[in-house]
Amino acid sequence: MNDNTLTIFPLDGHLLALHPDALALAIPYHARGKSRADWIIGVKHVSDAQSVHGDHWERHPRGDETLCLLEGSIELVLQTDDGAERRIALQAGQACIVPRGTWHRLQVDVPGRLLFITPSIGSEHRKVGGAA
Repeated sequence: MNDNTLTIFPLDGHLLALHPDALALAIPYHARGKSRADWIIGVKHVSDAQSVHGDHWERHPRGDETLCLLEGSIELVLQTDDGAERRIALQAGQACIVPRGTWHRLQVDVPGRLLFITPSIGSEHRKVGGAA
């Protein structure tokens, strides 16, 4: 792709991969783990625990994650250093920044759409109730 190529892509099923040289590429969602981009941006439908992998904790050691709730209502669950859970309600039109390295997961209260800006590589996952 060169500087003169305009790319139009559907938000459903695609991510925007932002590279260090300011290159932006649309990639299929299933290719997210293969991208060498610094950041990925995507919009996903959130409807239930399965749609947000609610049974798994996630963290991003390489950087903060920004979550922007476009529609619906969700609960962000953060795990503190002592293993306790801190719950934060997010409503449509609100955003939050999850600090680098913080274990977190989502619960859907009202289905909607979530925009996320996430470090592209290095994310870690573990089952809820599993060891750190």
